[in-house]
Amino acid sequence: MSLLETTGLTRSYGPLTAVDGIDLHVMAGTRHAVIGPNGAGKSTLFGLVAGAVPRSAGRIVFDGTDVGAEPEHRRARRGIVRTFQHSRLLLGHTVCENVLVAVHRCAGVGGRALPLPRRRRAELAELAMSCLSRVGLAARHAEPAGRLSHGERRQLEIAVALAGRPRLLLLDEPAAGMSAAETRRLADLVRSLPSEVTVLLVEHNLDLVFELADTVSVLHLGRLVRTGSPDEVRADEAVRAAYLGNADEGELWEAAHA
Repeated sequence: MSLLETTGLTRSYGPLTAVDGIDLHVMAGTRHAVIGPNGAGKSTLFGLVAGAVPRSAGRIVFDGTDVGAEPEHRRARRGIVRTFQHSRLLLGHTVCENVLVAVHRCAGVGGRALPLPRRRRAELAELAMSCLSRVGLAARHAEPAGRLSHGERRQLEIAVALAGRPRLLLLDEPAAGMSAAETRRLADLVRSLPSEVTVLLVEHNLDLVFELADTVSVLHLGRLVRTGSPDEVRADEAVRAAYLGNADEGELWEAAHA
């Protein structure tokens, strides 16, 4: 069953078409990766799905409902939650406080002027700690987020996203800038997410993609080149040509196939 479907999804900026008629199907419970050389349109596609980028044409259907005209916050309430390439953490606040902001927002109490009852505060704090436990940061809950390493900040961003109770979790280049050990922890974390959380992943680390993904979609110059299993995508000559035609990305492709 498809949780997310896009049909003819297009985003143009004047004469430039960044995403060109994408038909994408993301099955519920899967780990679906979107890859492609720089400038392929991956981040624009993510923005379109999340609602941060308005479409020029096409449909976006989430769990049977056309959400293409809905703003980002309404899609988030439906369960489309994303992380970002660049951190948006509150580095001066504690690790737990970062997650609590998302927990409160999801619970609809983020803007309340009156203090919450003690029991409700305890319930929300427990939810925040469960998200931190999921990503392995419960022991760091009282520390300022600014003290975390780069990899730990990525883990915290995922905890914040999980606090939004996602049904579709959009991970935008989560391994960017990570060491090999941090990337391994990230892989273990994504693998451990419950099956009711469907993951759509944009990532340049092809080794990570081919390890984690059930399905891989390849974009090139805004168009969908191929969707298939990791093995099918590895063997596709059109995909190989797209990567090798880009000097910066060709080395990544060859390294992933060494």
